[in-house]
Parts: sequence; C-alpha cells; structure tokens
Amino acid sequence: MTQATQSMLKTLTDAVAADFAAAGFVLKRGRHFERVSASGRTHRYTVGLSKQKGWYSLHLTLGLLDRGLMAGVNAVLEQALRDEAFDYPETWPPAVVESTIKARVSKQVVAELTDWRSLRDEAETLEAFNARFGIWLRTFDSLEEVPEWQAQLTASVTLSLEWFRSVDAVDWIEANTDYPALYLLRRRAAHDALQSRYQALLERAPHAQEVRLFHKHLSGFAG
Repeated sequence: MTQATQSMLKTLTDAVAADFAAAGFVLKRGRHFERVSASGRTHRYTVGLSKQKGWYSLHLTLGLLDRGLMAGVNAVLEQALRDEAFDYPETWPPAVVESTIKARVSKQVVAELTDWRSLRDEAETLEAFNARFGIWLRTFDSLEEVPEWQAQLTASVTLSLEWFRSVDAVDWIEANTDYPALYLLRRRAAHDALQSRYQALLERAPHAQEVRLFHKHLSGFAG
C-alpha cells in the first residue's frame, strides 16, 4: 500500500473511529473495526481502499464471523470437497485442487454485506437511497468530490449497527444463509426445516453437486 493510500485510509477510519469506539469496536489491521458480541460472534466493518490508475476505489463491507460455527461447517464442506464424486476440472493439477480446498474451508464469515442498497428504507426508492448514501462503493480522486462524505460515513456506522443487530441471531442465520443454516438445522434435528432449506438452496445453487455432497456428509453429522 502506498503512503498516499495509507494516509487516505487513516482519514476514513478516523472519521468513524469515535462512533465505533462508543459501540465497543476496536480498529484492527488499520481497516477492520471489530467487536465480539454477547453471542460470541464477531461483528466486522471493513474499509476496503485501493488506488489504481490515479484514483481511489472505496468499498465498505460488513461481516458476521463465528469461528466455532464455521469450524463445524468447514469440516462438513471439506468432506464434500474431497468426496470422490466431486468433479473438478480435468485441467486442474492436484496442487490446485488442494489449494482450492484449503481456501474454501478456512473461512470464518457466516454472513457478509457487500451491497448496502439492501439496507434502504422500505418505502425509499433506489434513486433516493443512492442520493443520500453512495459512499459504500465509490471512486474518487479526492474526498472533496464526495458530497457530505463525513456525514455519509457516520450514516454507515448507524446502518452497520442496525445490520449487526438483525443478523446476529440463530433464527436469521437459519433463514438467510446457506451452509451455516443447513449445519445449524441439522444440529438441532429440525428435519423438515432442514429439507426445506436444502431444496431452496438446490434450486438456486450455481454448483448443485457441491450442495448435494454437503447435504450427504451433513447427514452423518451427529450434532
């Protein structure tokens, strides 16, 4: 990261540091504001910033992390990815397969928000939301180009806290995630809900074979 990018990143994080500190967050690695909630899950707000071709590219993202839950999910996923029935591209050498599996089973994120437009008010149009809050995904040469950038960053803190309150619940995870939902439903032996969630996931999954194999190995999970 260049010195200019580091300086800009500090300017952005400084703008929200006090608000996040008041909510119990700590700045980590210069770009992640994190706190551990009463549930034991981690709330993470990330300031993604890079500079390419002369301008800055900013992307704010939110993440809900649960190391314990994802350890169980990843154990089942690894069995699925190593199942002899799993079809990898014929051109992939064993080393690529292995690195892919390791990358897939190392994730701790249960849910992630990358598109903040889903947080607009129920009666608010997309145009109105974009007009008042567009800093979540923005390119600029200088912050002066971004209307009310400080107010928008403050608004991002409020929106993120609302999102964390919504998603940090087992009911939400079971209803809105993929593999974590299947794992949790299997763990509490909610068979009907598990099958319903599994079928819904199959219908929209880009890789149905992986979902089937995950379900297959999940069936052997004792809880």
